[in-house]
Amino acid sequence: MTNPAHLVRRLPMLSFLALACLFGWCNYLLAAAGLGENPENNPLGPVLAALVVLGCQGRPKLAAWWKLLRTWRAAPGWYALAVLAPILVHVSIVMINHGLGAPLPTTDQLSRWPEIPVTFLAMLVLVGLGEEAGWTAFAAPVLLARHGLIGAWAILSAMRIFWHLPLMIGGQLPWTVGIVGNAGFQLIVLVMLTASGGRWSLAAVWHATLNAFGGAFFFTMVTGADQARLGLLLSAAYAVLAVAALIVSRRLPSVQRPGPDLTQDLAPRRRPSASARSRSRSDRRALR
Repeated sequence: MTNPAHLVRRLPMLSFLALACLFGWCNYLLAAAGLGENPENNPLGPVLAALVVLGCQGRPKLAAWWKLLRTWRAAPGWYALAVLAPILVHVSIVMINHGLGAPLPTTDQLSRWPEIPVTFLAMLVLVGLGEEAGWTAFAAPVLLARHGLIGAWAILSAMRIFWHLPLMIGGQLPWTVGIVGNAGFQLIVLVMLTASGGRWSLAAVWHATLNAFGGAFFFTMVTGADQARLGLLLSAAYAVLAVAALIVSRRLPSVQRPGPDLTQDLAPRRRPSASARSRSRSDRRALR
């Protein structure tokens, strides 16, 4: 019988996705058993999955990941971008939505703005750390090292979209936002990660700002067709931003992948081929 730890070491990304879904969808399993109502994805699923996978890969890789999670130092301009860009996107789509017939936010609705910093801090822990410590701090460096930017984007987008599938099926997340929005968001995050030299925390701040100003604020101010159209506009905005980020990243000479120490520490070790082991034995005999 195959040892589960050995299977995780051989298939780290597949194991990570399976565990992220197991932990992330646990609320649905509990609801099916009669424990709880109106379940949603557990945002801590990806970080718990990364913890298990790296624990199976050994203490050095777990320590490398933990060191990365504690690294939040980045140029102020990067953090300004991670905060201001999602805000600008939401203000813009709200204005466009108004031009298409939706009402503007009322004074009473906008008066709830002091709640945003509290919501942001909660989102920073739940989705910033809970999700991006898995998707961006664990999976992204390994996939970038193996497949490059476009390959890593295709794989991570599929993983992130699949993880959000229960929310889309249940109606809590519009399909366009779940698919197009997540794909666009993923490309933007990867471009920021590579352009900043591996600053994963930018993804955490961007994601927390996106949720605090979007789903928890502006999206609560409209209903029905107006809210559905706002979701379409958000998806379109992220698709445009993703294409723009890709174009800019290819024109900037300063763009670089995450540091080699990071990718080497987090990438699973590959077993030498039979021919390589044979050459190694021959070399050792020659030295005797």
